[in-house]
Amino acid sequence: MFDEMERLRTADGLCELLQHYATLSKEDRNVWQDRLGELPGVSAREIVQHHGELLAYGWLEQNTGLTPILRAGSAPACYRVTAAGLRALKILRAETVELN
Repeated sequence: MFDEMERLRTADGLCELLQHYATLSKEDRNVWQDRLGELPGVSAREIVQHHGELLAYGWLEQNTGLTPILRAGSAPACYRVTAAGLRALKILRAETVELN
């Protein structure tokens, strides 16, 4: 059986990408965030795959039709963290605290 939480714990960059969107959502979770295109130590291809995984797990949601501004080379206002994504990060933090 596939365990999404285990994948979140072990995949380089996956947790960091989810945390990025969670951090941006602290003031208002309903605001759509620009797509992150670079992450230290993670290839562009892996970032694309990680976005797909986070969407598949229901930890991110995607805005595909109502982007306010089109800019070449960017994807503005297209992602935001979900309540399930925030819960996954909370579980991960709780596990980390238990281990220490």
